[in-house]
Amino acid sequence: MSLIINQGKQDTSEDNKFEIMISENEVAQITKIEMAEKLPNTLSVTFKVISEGKNKGRLFWDRVTFDPKSPFSWKYRSLRKAAGVPYVESESAKLDIEALLLNKAVNVKLGLRKGTDGNDYQSVTYKTPSAKPTVAVAEEVTEEETVESVETPDLAEDDLSVIDTDDTSVEW
Repeated sequence: MSLIINQGKQDTSEDNKFEIMISENEVAQITKIEMAEKLPNTLSVTFKVISEGKNKGRLFWDRVTFDPKSPFSWKYRSLRKAAGVPYVESESAKLDIEALLLNKAVNVKLGLRKGTDGNDYQSVTYKTPSAKPTVAVAEEVTEEETVESVETPDLAEDDLSVIDTDDTSVEW
């Protein structure tokens, strides 16, 4: 017995589309949020790289638990902080996570992690700047005067708070 298929002409131009990305600094947009299959209180989050470079347009995924009793719930809080909507203890226990995070951009470090099964997996580290952006200072500005700008120092990679989502340790 044989099984004949019509495979058509295959497009091999994107065969590396899902290879693991290694990058110290990427900007990625959250494009989809759904409940993870078979993992209670866990989100499956899809990201698309939007920063310029070889990874622009590529997708990656992360699973993030929001169970407050989980030892890994710090990852959920880290994602929210990186997206500019940090968790606040006084907020409601129930919220629309899509309304809060969908289409937000986050800075990430992408790397490789070895799974317990021996396979390679994409690791994601959410990065949060520790300094405040440039702020304009004005004192009774007239039409002829200009606003003075106060510059914050340039941020180096070492100035960023980093949480490695594949480890329970925290780097500062």
